[in-house]
Amino acid sequence: MASRIGAEQAAKVAAVWPDVLSRLRVGELVSKVAESYDLSRGDLWAYRNADPNLRGAWADAMLDSADALCEIALETASNTDIDAKRAQVMCNMLMLVAEKRNPERYAQRSRHDINVKTLDLTPILQRAEARLALAQAAGQVIEGVVLSRETDANALM
Repeated sequence: MASRIGAEQAAKVAAVWPDVLSRLRVGELVSKVAESYDLSRGDLWAYRNADPNLRGAWADAMLDSADALCEIALETASNTDIDAKRAQVMCNMLMLVAEKRNPERYAQRSRHDINVKTLDLTPILQRAEARLALAQAAGQVIEGVVLSRETDANALM
């Protein structure tokens, strides 16, 4: 993959860049799109990497292409003219690429946030203890034995 391209190639890519992105959005392969303009994939990537805005536009096109690939997979699955095994392989491959291009939407696993946010219960406990102290002072609290499953209720009688 070329890390830099010449001014002539960059101008050539710049001239077709909007069309390249629109073709990528509908699920076309990068290599096929590049080949149709007599460019290489490396030319597209080198041009894209030169500017953060271009990288963002490329990423958006890839996200959109995942939706397009999913729709192509649905069309393939409903096509009765294709052999069932071939249709299954095509659908699996299309969904695999869709998963790689937009894992948030098409991944087969769920993602969990493992950042633990702690809650300080100290003020809540202090307020509860203050309420208990007021209730005890007013004679509203009855102290006794707490029954549980382990405690034999008959032994207390």
